[in-house]
Amino acid sequence: MFAAIFTFALLAAYVAAEIPSYINVCGRKDPNLDQCIVDNVNNLKSKICEGIPELDIPPNDPLILDKLVISDTTNNKLFMRNTKISGLCNFVINSFHSDIDKLHFDVKISFGLLQLNSTYDFDVRIVVPIAQKGLVYITTNNVEADVGIDMKVTTKGGKRYMYMSQIKINLDIKEYDAKYDLNEREFGQLNQIINNFIGNNQDEIIKSIKPAIEEVVSKRILLVSNDIVKHFTYEELFPDRT
Repeated sequence: MFAAIFTFALLAAYVAAEIPSYINVCGRKDPNLDQCIVDNVNNLKSKICEGIPELDIPPNDPLILDKLVISDTTNNKLFMRNTKISGLCNFVINSFHSDIDKLHFDVKISFGLLQLNSTYDFDVRIVVPIAQKGLVYITTNNVEADVGIDMKVTTKGGKRYMYMSQIKINLDIKEYDAKYDLNEREFGQLNQIINNFIGNNQDEIIKSIKPAIEEVVSKRILLVSNDIVKHFTYEELFPDRT
């Protein structure tokens, strides 16, 4: 989701064979490398959301997640499907640090208003089986994220190539507002499911759902980012200059 926006922007600063005018290539010996990367991210916000065809980057606002797994056991299946997250371009970089020797990047970012539209799909057994599916509309303010990115270099055909080996995302979601398109009976059933299997207050619900979001977004970032960087050598991505 939102972390994908940052990662695409970070990588886009290096991966164009013919560098577009809106990208400033940052040499790995640049004493102001961190600020150079941050400036590129800020310059690329709108382009990342609109998509950059020459970098094989599709539009990313809204970011669409096919399936979020909250619980998947024999008796209890709680999913969110076709989740669309809007507002990811409205972010601020609070801090950024790169370690080029270790190819490690740490970033702290915050977002304004985020909107999440999804279809929840619950099939559980409390006393009797209860199955319910419906639309949910969620809004949240002041979301923060700590993101750690690790990259590695491999050699193929005598040339060095870089790939993303790991990304860790830690979300800080303080509160949210959720609306459902339900009648009174359906809403009562939904509350029963949530209270029994997720939590009976916002802190518990966020704690239960947050890992699913972090996992799906991390996998999405790894897949798309590595599809981009596999076409370019390490020297093209990070030139050995100031």
